[in-house]
Amino acid sequence: MRSHPHRAGVRPFVAVTMSIAVTAAVSAAMAAPAAAAPGCRVTYSVSSQWPGGFTGNVNLTNIGDPLSSWTLTWSFGASQQVTQAWNSTITQIGSQVTARNVSWNGSLATNASTSFGFNGSWNGSNPAPTNFTLNGTACNGTAQPSPTISPTSGPSPGPSVSPTTSPTPGPQPARSMGFIGCSMAENVAQGYVAIGGQRMWGPYGTGGAVVQSWTNTNSSSWQAFDRQAAQYGRPTAVWVQICIFAQNGATYNEVRQLIANARQHAAPGATIYISGQPLYDPGQTCFLAGANGPELTDSLARQAAADATQNVIYPGTFHLRSNEVSDGCHANTAGQQSLGRQALAYWG
Repeated sequence: MRSHPHRAGVRPFVAVTMSIAVTAAVSAAMAAPAAAAPGCRVTYSVSSQWPGGFTGNVNLTNIGDPLSSWTLTWSFGASQQVTQAWNSTITQIGSQVTARNVSWNGSLATNASTSFGFNGSWNGSNPAPTNFTLNGTACNGTAQPSPTISPTSGPSPGPSVSPTTSPTPGPQPARSMGFIGCSMAENVAQGYVAIGGQRMWGPYGTGGAVVQSWTNTNSSSWQAFDRQAAQYGRPTAVWVQICIFAQNGATYNEVRQLIANARQHAAPGATIYISGQPLYDPGQTCFLAGANGPELTDSLARQAAADATQNVIYPGTFHLRSNEVSDGCHANTAGQQSLGRQALAYWG
């Protein structure tokens, strides 16, 4: 994909990390025909904070019966307001926040996890919420068995691929995480560096480098990667972004080759993250990737993460809102910073 070299100025911020684990479940419903008994574990964290703003991340694990959709609610204890969200649809009335699944992460099998993030504003203080509610019932620590009444409906069709993501490790050396992808990955790197991200490399000229640019381990794209590795040291983590042109697409075998090549060019035992291109608001189509192209790349990333032979981590999706896109595909300055904050929430 074509790269747009927009670079936003660095906004100073003070990073504050807080993590509060909330285990949750609900008691069995009353003796009426009821939905599956929900239960959950929630980890809420503020991955970065700056004067007047912050990035929050929520990891939800379903420990109850399988769900076909979910709604998670909580109340902020101060003046926080959600201003932007990804991987969920969030609404807020006063202090009450409601997060609903999006189309690709509504189905959660027992013990499956999903995560979503948001940007918010704060004034005075930013305490973490603790009163999470799943599908209308307060979470309290353990899942209860489902009511034993006429099981007329079977379980949800096959469990969705929603791999549990590993928690972000502690502080990592600067520029110890490499990446491969196209100009969409460059957009992430541009925003990540602009907001002060340290762990991942900055942009290094991957515009137009779709999947087929990385399947040959000796390609010019990998040679550029190796020049970065010579400067910073072989990376201990690599983010593999699956990026396509509509006319070429991508196959799962090609994705597996990308993963194998990433291991070859990284430090021994490196952690490999994998995701697709950013997803867009409904009605937005990236003309380079084609209709449903970004969704295809996300599906391939999920497939790789669910494949035990690949040993890769799917952190979640990146998202660009309509007002964050400059040409139908690429991020504008605001979009770059949004992508950067999402990256910071995923891997620090």
